[in-house]
Amino acid sequence: MSDRPYPTLWMDVDDILDYLARHSRPSGIQRVAFEIAGALRRVDGGGCDRVRFVRRRDGPQDIVTVDWERLAARFQLVANPRRDATSSRTVGSTHGPNATSLPPGTSRLQILTAVLATEAQVLRALARVAGAIGSKAVAVVQHLIAPGTAAEPDGAPLRELAMPGDVLVVLGSPWQRRDYVQTIRWVRDDLRMRFALLIHDIIPVRRPEWCDPAVVSAFLHWHGTTLPLADQVFTNSCATADDVVAWTREMGIALPGAVQPVPMGTGFAHDDASGSVPPAFPHLPARGSYALFVSTLEARKNHMLLFRVWRRLLADLPRNRVPTLVFAGRVGWLVADLMQQLENADWLGGKIVLVRDPSDAELLSLYDGCQFTLFPSLFEGWGLPVSESLARGRPCVSSNRASLPEAGGDLASYFDPENLEDAYRAVRVVIDDPVYLKAWRERVARDFRHVPWEHSADVMRRALNALEANLAC
Repeated sequence: MSDRPYPTLWMDVDDILDYLARHSRPSGIQRVAFEIAGALRRVDGGGCDRVRFVRRRDGPQDIVTVDWERLAARFQLVANPRRDATSSRTVGSTHGPNATSLPPGTSRLQILTAVLATEAQVLRALARVAGAIGSKAVAVVQHLIAPGTAAEPDGAPLRELAMPGDVLVVLGSPWQRRDYVQTIRWVRDDLRMRFALLIHDIIPVRRPEWCDPAVVSAFLHWHGTTLPLADQVFTNSCATADDVVAWTREMGIALPGAVQPVPMGTGFAHDDASGSVPPAFPHLPARGSYALFVSTLEARKNHMLLFRVWRRLLADLPRNRVPTLVFAGRVGWLVADLMQQLENADWLGGKIVLVRDPSDAELLSLYDGCQFTLFPSLFEGWGLPVSESLARGRPCVSSNRASLPEAGGDLASYFDPENLEDAYRAVRVVIDDPVYLKAWRERVARDFRHVPWEHSADVMRRALNALEANLAC
């Protein structure tokens, strides 16, 4: 038996780095993985001796260390990119869905700077140009974009640092690694480490109609091969834990023990959760004039339902009584019909607005300026925008499906996301009664209890420490 007080946790952050290299903003999964990883480091005292970070390179055994400070700096750059003061990603005005706010006489260089606002976006644009030149040019540009290449010094190999009883922890979604099972077998058999993972949802296998077929295939293969080797399985909610238990039973996969739900933290890493108001942004809608829906635009999130609700509100009420509906997020998959309908309807004359890829600071400003938020999703593993809304003191009108009642508790109101009448009723109540909305907002501000990410980390740390007791020397 090892005489160490508890094992070193090796956090695989390859998924975070890969996602940041390919997207302009982190998704909910990458955000949660980053927050918990950072909280585990803080719980450890920040010494990086018992919580360390690694990524996989070319082969299953090619795992090297990653510097946390560099990773955190990259994450914050993507979460809060430097914006040109004249740039605007707010669309849906009477000028059409691709309108931007640029002064007359703007030069082509200024336009390019406004559109390509971050280093990563510039490099991706160069990659598209290089694609017309040839594969060698593409490789050179990708060399600059991707972290962990020769553009950065390689870290130390895991094989030289890990000790028996240490734990490899996956918090994200590295499903692109179809051979990841070989990594786990090597870690367990040769390095005598343990393996733990956090499952955010199993939507690709439960509701594949909302996912790209390639995602469904990768998800099924990755989890089908890795779960049988897991020493500890975490989930982000009780609902997801129930889903995982039911699905693994159907698949004949034996789990090592009870699936451990992890309480999700509230707020952003750099937000002190005190309710302080972030700076206003001139391109965002006026404070107090809108309702907010924070989410990637994809079929599962159910933006189409709110489009129908808002069309009906405008038919039933004077226009000035209907708040603007703000969609905040990137445009994802399976929403081509929605985007075309919004454009054909002139975004309901500007009563629906899309704020593309908002930064963390812009999101905080959007939350603090809204009357209330909405989250009509058909299926979630947790529901981060619901808890974020409540954390900022804003009431949320939410779908009643899956984990969302866990995220909102008794401070959110709920409706059936497949029932237009029920959704309309839930929204209409809030719009018709400002006294009710004010009292609800005061109750949220008074009764919401913030969950620090360190609490999430502590639950995981306790479970992972227990694995040490079962390790035979």
